[in-house]
Amino acid sequence: MSKNALKTGSLAHVNVEEDDPASSSEELMSEEEFDGMEQSEPEATSDLEEESAQTQISEIPFDTLLNAQEQLKAEQKKAEKKASSANKKKSEKKDDHKHAERKKHAPMEVSSKKPVTRFREVVSVPKKFTRDPRFDSLSGNLNKEKVKNNYSFVFDYRKKEIELLREELKKCKDPERAETIKATLKSLLSKMERHIEEERKGRVLREQRAAEKEQVKEGKKPFYMKKSDQKKLIQLDKYKSMEGTKKLDRYLENKMRRRAQKEKKRLPRARSAPSS
Repeated sequence: MSKNALKTGSLAHVNVEEDDPASSSEELMSEEEFDGMEQSEPEATSDLEEESAQTQISEIPFDTLLNAQEQLKAEQKKAEKKASSANKKKSEKKDDHKHAERKKHAPMEVSSKKPVTRFREVVSVPKKFTRDPRFDSLSGNLNKEKVKNNYSFVFDYRKKEIELLREELKKCKDPERAETIKATLKSLLSKMERHIEEERKGRVLREQRAAEKEQVKEGKKPFYMKKSDQKKLIQLDKYKSMEGTKKLDRYLENKMRRRAQKEKKRLPRARSAPSS
């Protein structure tokens, strides 16, 4: 646009320069090509990376690839196990919370997943019931006196056995055998003494009951002796049987010794003197 045209205010002499469509299209094509070039650059780089990775994988030996695959599988399994254990713990916590929320007097729940026994009862067999004649009512009531009379021969056999062992001990020269004989003699003698004491106790109590029955027949009131009085009666009978022998002196000495030991145990211990 010229200066004269501006001054006159007319646009007649203005020469408008129009753009050439060919030149503009050329310019547009160049821009599109430029954009395409920019887009094709990352695709080309990715293709190159894939090709390089494939070449690297092809160079790796087959054994190492297998090992890597196994390691990946193992890691996947570990991750799955961890996830499952975490889920289990969460579910257990929820169950515990639910169990705690239950009422106090609710009925007990029993698991239905009980193991089935290997041995199943195909044909029902009647159960065998054992019978002990000692505690069966069919055998009758126990009569101790009758049993003692029936098995009195055992006491005689025991006496003979003690005599034989004493004779063997006199002739024995082996110390080990002598020790075993002494031990058996000791046990047999203690059994004999126990048997004699039981017989004495039964005899004394029978005599006392018979005397009491006679007194009741005469018109006196029945009297039931205490256990402490019964023990005293048995002790008196024992002293009477040992009168005029050395057994009584020996028995009294042993009794005094045992009593002194008991009293010694009851006494308080002397205090230790303070260290200087």
